[in-house]
Order: sequence, then structure tokens, then C-alpha cells
Amino acid sequence: MKIRIYSRCLKRCVSLIEQTLNQNIANTQSPDQFEAPDKDFMIVALDLLSGLTEGLDGHINHLVLNSNLMQLLYQCMQDPMPEVRQSSFALLGDLTKACFQHVHPYISEFLPILGMNLNPELISVCNNATWAIGEISIKLGPETSKYIPLVLNHLVDIINRPSTPKTLLENTAITIGRLGYVCPHDVAPVLHQFVRQWCTSLRNIRDNEEKDSAFRGICQMIQVNPGGVVPDFMYFCDAVASWSHPKDDLKEMFTKILHGFKNQVGEENWRRFTDQFPAHTGREDIAW
Repeated sequence: MKIRIYSRCLKRCVSLIEQTLNQNIANTQSPDQFEAPDKDFMIVALDLLSGLTEGLDGHINHLVLNSNLMQLLYQCMQDPMPEVRQSSFALLGDLTKACFQHVHPYISEFLPILGMNLNPELISVCNNATWAIGEISIKLGPETSKYIPLVLNHLVDIINRPSTPKTLLENTAITIGRLGYVCPHDVAPVLHQFVRQWCTSLRNIRDNEEKDSAFRGICQMIQVNPGGVVPDFMYFCDAVASWSHPKDDLKEMFTKILHGFKNQVGEENWRRFTDQFPAHTGREDIAW
């Protein structure tokens, strides 16, 4: 019974989106004959689909399968109205998490659009595009490699902007970390360009799965390019100390990096180094 209700809701949302897009095309081609559509209806439909997707998780699969939602989403992602793109990218991220098999065939079309929307002047659009890239990378894995040139430089620029809002900074850091997790050899060469700001951006967020995957990424990048973190190693230690209960294998990754650095510089230099830590980041803080 519930699935039938959800199915009708999805069909109604898809129909609203399709009608709005068709009316917009008609208005563009013949503005004297057709009024411009009210795109608020389309935005509400996209947001409702996001809620449905998040709530139903994998159960959304067959509902999406029997619709033209992905083709419509592709059009919405290119809409000139920022609010439409913002809602489209949020839905894309939710669909990626819930039913990636329907997103995968469109990746080569979707990722260039996401890359073009990494403009921090439109904070909410940029934030959702950044988040969607991170979600896609986790599902796509090493195949993400060929798309990294489309997004990485933009993300590094965003994380280094002095005026970037906190939420966008955190999402950008998580996405960079996730890209490094699935493609460490593609991201590690520019580690020195973002590692300090990356560490300060994520040190204050609570333990969760997004933080977990991002830190696995930074650890893998450090293993590939240890020299990239050396000038900012204190910031890495501070970020590691922000964890309350890292998973055992992640803790092992931290320990390997910390002990490797300690063994390289020697006991005395390590003691001097840790003596420079801020009061909240002493040696005891990274022992859990």
C-alpha cells in the first residue's frame, strides 16, 4: 500500500518537472504564445523526490527504473535558475547513495556539469555540487580518475579562499578527501596545496562516515606523497586528535603515519615537535 502511494507521488513529481521543462522550452521558442513557467513547482518536486529517495533508500530503485527521471534531472542540472540546479544536485547526491545503478550510465554527462557549478559565489549550488561529487566518487571508485581534472583545481581553490563559509569548507574538504580515497595517486601530488586548510576544516566535525572516508583519503595521499604534509604535519596531528572513536583500521592508519614521522625525525626531535602542539593537542590526545 505504502509503495503504491510513494509510486504515485514520484510519478506526480516527475510529471510536474516534465511539464515545467516543456513549458519552458515552448516559452523560449515562442515567447508570444506561451507564458514562462513557474519553476517553484519544479523545485518543490525535486526537493520532494530528494526526501522520498532518502527515506526509501534502496526501495526507490524500481520506482526510478520505471520513469524518465534521470533524463529530466540532466535537463534540470543545466537550468539557468540557480535554485533549480541547487535542488537538482541534492537529488543527484541522494540518488547516488540510494540507487547508483541508475546514475552510473549518466556519469560522463553529469560530472562535467557538476564541475562547472563549483562556483563559491553561488554558495548553495556550489555546496550541493561539491557534496554530489563526493558521493559519486565513493560509488564510482577508481573510475573517478578520468574526471578529477574537471573538479580538483576548483575544489582546491574553494578550500583556500579566505571567505569560504564553514559548511562549504567542510563539504569541500570531505570531497577532496574522498577523491583521494578512491584515486590517491591523482590527488596526492597537490597535497601541499590544501592539507593545512583541509585539516583545520575537518577538525571540528563529529565522527561520522563522511569524516571517516575523508580521513582514509588523506592518509592514503600522505602515504603516496609524505613530503606534501611535512610542513603542515602539526595540523594533521591536530586533525587526528579531533577523533573520539576512530574505527580500528583507521586508527591503525593514523598510527602508521605518526610512528613513521616519529621514527624519521628521532625521539628527541619528536618530543620537541609535540611540545609545540597547542594545549588541546598534546601527545595524549592521539592515543585515544
